[in-house]
Amino acid sequence: MTTAFIWDECFGHAHDIGYQSFTFTETSIPSDVEFENPRRLQLAYDIFRHTKLLNKMSQYQVLKAEMADLLRVHSEEMINKVIRASRQNDIIEVGESALAGPGSFESAQHSAGGAMKAVEVLFTEADIEQSYAFIRPPGHHAGKDQSMGFCLFNNVAVAAEYSRKQYGTEKILIIDWDVHHGNGTQEIYYEDPNTCFISIHQEHNYPTTGGDTSETGAGHGKGYNVNIPLPPGCNDRAYCTVLEEIVSPIARSFQPELILLSAGQDANLYDPLGRMMVTRAGYRKMAQWLQQLASNVCNNKLAVIQEGGYSLPYAPIATLGLAEGLLNYTSPITFAIEEGKPSNHFSPPIDGIIQNVQAMFPHLFGLR
Repeated sequence: MTTAFIWDECFGHAHDIGYQSFTFTETSIPSDVEFENPRRLQLAYDIFRHTKLLNKMSQYQVLKAEMADLLRVHSEEMINKVIRASRQNDIIEVGESALAGPGSFESAQHSAGGAMKAVEVLFTEADIEQSYAFIRPPGHHAGKDQSMGFCLFNNVAVAAEYSRKQYGTEKILIIDWDVHHGNGTQEIYYEDPNTCFISIHQEHNYPTTGGDTSETGAGHGKGYNVNIPLPPGCNDRAYCTVLEEIVSPIARSFQPELILLSAGQDANLYDPLGRMMVTRAGYRKMAQWLQQLASNVCNNKLAVIQEGGYSLPYAPIATLGLAEGLLNYTSPITFAIEEGKPSNHFSPPIDGIIQNVQAMFPHLFGLR
């Protein structure tokens, strides 16, 4: 199985939104780089290179998302707000916890365009059966009218609508396993019966409202928005259980033509913005599982779209696990941080959550 890897060098240096700081009345003290910074992907890219995983994938350049591509998802006012910020010399907040500065719009165009390219190769390259858009800034918090949470535009939604426009795709399944609720994607597709959205996230994390199981869609889209809020501390086994017992039956019932994964590796056990316990091995198993699911339900049409992951010492290693799973290959190289890691043998019970979700979506579980 051939995997396409979509990347652009700009992701490793552009859209640099500076440093966090402690701010006082008279001064501020820089502390560290912003969580969403160029190093988080560049480090993972370098690990891919040194472990020879890049040699196992076919590499492609990104497309550039034009205004027409963005307007299929977002309002013109929202897009222009990012454009204006990109023309300034300073870093500007363009939405809640979403910063932009010089060159940010162009980076966001390449990021959304990378997601589009991940779809394009699935339909135009005969030997490509899955793709990985390794892109930033991320996108799943961006809604129709508002950038949010490090996300300027919603990359996975731009990719979904590009697929519909260019290739006539109708039914699309979007799975989001970022530790944070994919609120932007939920908003965009909340009334769409042809897009089934499943968000697996830590309960009561960012955003602090929403992401509950009761949010099931509206109008014609009622019953096609599935939230799976998990308690802190969930480990590899818990995530794999959710995939097997919730995502798998929904996918088989929905029968999508394309699966898009919003792949945030911030459920890793060292991430500063999550409280989960997923390891490199866990992400490897999850990706292997997803690959098999795509083989069974949509003729291998699987596009993985990078989202979060903010621990510079470990998120690149977790991301290595994801790539290993897609390639059905385990690199013999290990890292010191993987030795003596915190135990993740205990995981909070999730049986009640699974039963609750199954009861709320009987049409997707064959229960009626």
